Amino acid sequence: MKRLFWILLCLSVVAVAALAWPMLQPLQLGTDRVEIEIPAGATPSGAVDVFASKDLLTWPAAAHITLNLYARISGNQLNRGRFVVRRDMTQFEALRSLFRRSGQAATVNVTIPEGLTIARTASILARAGLVDSVQFVGLAASDSMANKMAVLEGIGLASAADLEGFLMPDTYNFYQSASARNVLDKLVGHHAEFWTAERIAQAKKLNMSLRQVTTLASIIEAETPTDAEKPRVSGVYHNRLKAGMLLQADPTVQFALGDVRRRLLYDDLEYDSPYNTYKYAGLPPGPINSPGRAALDAALNPEKHSYYYFVALGDGSGKHDFSRTKLEHDRAVRRYRRNRGR
Repeated sequence: MKRLFWILLCLSVVAVAALAWPMLQPLQLGTDRVEIEIPAGATPSGAVDVFASKDLLTWPAAAHITLNLYARISGNQLNRGRFVVRRDMTQFEALRSLFRRSGQAATVNVTIPEGLTIARTASILARAGLVDSVQFVGLAASDSMANKMAVLEGIGLASAADLEGFLMPDTYNFYQSASARNVLDKLVGHHAEFWTAERIAQAKKLNMSLRQVTTLASIIEAETPTDAEKPRVSGVYHNRLKAGMLLQADPTVQFALGDVRRRLLYDDLEYDSPYNTYKYAGLPPGPINSPGRAALDAALNPEKHSYYYFVALGDGSGKHDFSRTKLEHDRAVRRYRRNRGR
């Protein structure tokens, strides 16, 4: 009998070790972080399936057993929504981060990407079950929120039509009971926190208001997805502004046309709007999306160079070809068209 006890004990230890070993391994990530979405109504096993579908787990079967045991023993409850997990997390840490302690208010993690308009931000928040998108967009256009923003940043936003451009992209954790105003306050407040004394001083050095910096940053954000390129793109626009040249930024025309994502036609460039930088000099009246920190810092710290033009390489890299003269730019445009036609 004693021998049977020791055999069972040894087998139990081996079984626990076999379950624990994969759970203590790092996530199988090819990047520093990845976004996970746990759908409404998901169980702990369903959460494991989401991780397994992205090939993040060494042994999904062990994760199923471990997470169901954890949920039962701890009494903690599974959150639903969008979460960001990092490469430095173990597989168990990542799975456990989806839970809240028993009795805690339910929360949801939502990632707001860079370069979204208010309407697109509202759609993401609505899909997460946080807000009614129509109510959120209406609130962002209300005088009370514009006045609040003007107080927060001292940039005269009370005269603006809405808070376009001032909802800081990031990953947020909200209570599921949060109101649209709570959510908007947090996004706007996060943008205000960006403006340190040093950044405000740099804006003054450029003789730009914070609103103008944010407007330029939103154009930079729309022009290039590559953070390393953003200061160079910023330098192009600063050069053109100093030279009194039209900015001729396609994203401003797309915004004027209703946030269209298609390639512009020649007729579109004639569309009469103060946001059409092919027709009107200087910066448009306000931001065309909510830029992230990299674009904002690029607008504040443009690369010093003598480029006045740029065009996409057209090779799928998202990078651009920069030119000093119109002649060089025309050649670059022809290369772009050849690459696009491949």
